[in-house]
Order: sequence, then structure tokens, then C-alpha cells
Amino acid sequence: MAHSGNVLMSTVFRVTRASRVSMVRVTRAAIGIIALVAIAGCGSTERENDTMKDAFDGLMKRPNLTVVEADYQAMFESIRERLTAEVGIAEWVPDAEPIHGTSCGGKISNLDGGAMRLYNAGVSPGNLPDAKWDQAVAIVAEVAKQHGFGAPEVFINGPSDHEVLFHDTYYGQVLFGTGYNTILGGGTGCHLTEEAHRRGTYLPPHRY
Repeated sequence: MAHSGNVLMSTVFRVTRASRVSMVRVTRAAIGIIALVAIAGCGSTERENDTMKDAFDGLMKRPNLTVVEADYQAMFESIRERLTAEVGIAEWVPDAEPIHGTSCGGKISNLDGGAMRLYNAGVSPGNLPDAKWDQAVAIVAEVAKQHGFGAPEVFINGPSDHEVLFHDTYYGQVLFGTGYNTILGGGTGCHLTEEAHRRGTYLPPHRY
């Protein structure tokens, strides 16, 4: 288990400036996945299995993906409602494909039962004025904190152009930004599906 924490640090959420020119869709192309190499060497099948088994054991200590997904959806709903009611931004427009599933990436991309979710949590048409930006960030930060996220990290900060990121202990992320439109999105860290978590035992990947 000594290396599982590093292997599981698998996502860094990024939204490009181009993605905010129209109704933003955060897809895999907007996600940078950083695989931190935990074990040096030739990458033999035995070593790969050891790495993935350690990762599986670590993921067993996390909530399963079904629980995490419900928590993210509740968080996003609360953020959207409060920003509309308290800051007065335009009503949120849902994305046509709000959720994307993906593997955990890196050395555990073939882990049976390991998965992540990426969210396009909506677009509020129009720019959020600079005068209201700090108030909006404070609201997002307050709600995100209730769901285990840390303080906001400034990613972009310019006139009428802002983005902040929030991280949780499972390497999940929430992104909030404004430019041409105001956007909300994020991605979970790596978690086991409900079925794999219930099973509780590591299964080696299939070999073809």
C-alpha cells in the first residue's frame, strides 16, 4: 500500500479558454490526466499486478462511485441554486451530455472496477461581473467545503475572466469560472464502482 496514494493521484482538471467561447462542454479533451510513476523498473506483469492490487486496496477505503456521484450532484445543485438566488446570475442551461465516464488512467487504467466521472454541471449565459465575482466564489467555496473540498485555487484572474479550482482528498476537483459565459464543472478522483466495492477483492486484468 505504500505506493497507492501516488498512483491514485490521477487527474488534473483543465478547461481551455477556447471551451468558454460558446456553451462550454467539458470533455476528455479538456482533461489533463497526470500519471505519477510510483515504481521504477521494467513494468513486468507481476509488478503491474502488485501496483494495481495496492491501488484497489486503497480504493476500498474510499466511498464507492455511486455514493460519490450522488454527493457531487447534490453539491452542484446547491451551488447553482445559490448563485442564481443570491448573486442573480442567469438561469443555468444544462449540458446535453452532463456526465462522462472514464478509467482512472496511468498505471491503473486497467484496474477492474476503478472509474472516474467528469461533469459538465451547466452554463449560465453571460459574464459574471468582476464586482460580483468574489461573492460568487465565496458561495461556491462554502458549498464545496460542506462536501469535503478545500479552499479555492486561482487558475485565471483577469478583467472579466476568472477561473478557480477546488480539490478534495480523493483528488476530485470542482471548477468554477466566468468569461464569455459562467461555467461549473468538475471531476471525481478514482473510485471503485458499487459492484467492485461490494465484491471487495482485486481481480487481475484480462489478458488477450
